[in-house]
Amino acid sequence: MPRINRTRFAILGMLMSGPRSGYDLKKDFEEQISNFWSESLGQIYPALGRLKEEKFVSVKIKREKGRPERKVYRITKKGEKAFRDWLDLPAEPIRWRNELLLKVFFGSAMEPTDVLRHIEQLQAAELKTQSLYQHYENEIETRDASPERRLYWRLALSSGRHINEARLTWCSEAINEIKKFANKPKSRKKKSDD
Repeated sequence: MPRINRTRFAILGMLMSGPRSGYDLKKDFEEQISNFWSESLGQIYPALGRLKEEKFVSVKIKREKGRPERKVYRITKKGEKAFRDWLDLPAEPIRWRNELLLKVFFGSAMEPTDVLRHIEQLQAAELKTQSLYQHYENEIETRDASPERRLYWRLALSSGRHINEARLTWCSEAINEIKKFANKPKSRKKKSDD
């Protein structure tokens, strides 16, 4: 099965609720869906160019006095159809890469304190993320949107909350296990461990 460029569908989905510039799209990705999806400007602008070539979006130049001109993109009927067709496709299974877990897997090549440091850094980042979820939840309720859209936004946010809680639980367990292990009396290493 050919690889699907999901950046285009993330962009088309955002444009379903109104015209936006590339910068506006980047801001929306950061403010609305960053707990499960991200796109850089380096991905957004080339994708917008391809979408325009395929006539999935149209573009207008917006000029404001004292400001640089902006390209504002609007989804076309053809783009809406492509987006809705993509929504009908089954989602790809989640396959993710996690550099921290790769380092933990090879943790015997480090000192336990180094492994702890990596996990504690993740824990600190997840605690910050946890505090953002309340902000996002409040923002969903104040946005001008239908109850149906709010429902689906809340469900996506809820998934992020659960993942965040699971990571925090794992961090606590891993830190405790490593500390217990590090405090055990040292035994002679087997040759196969070297």
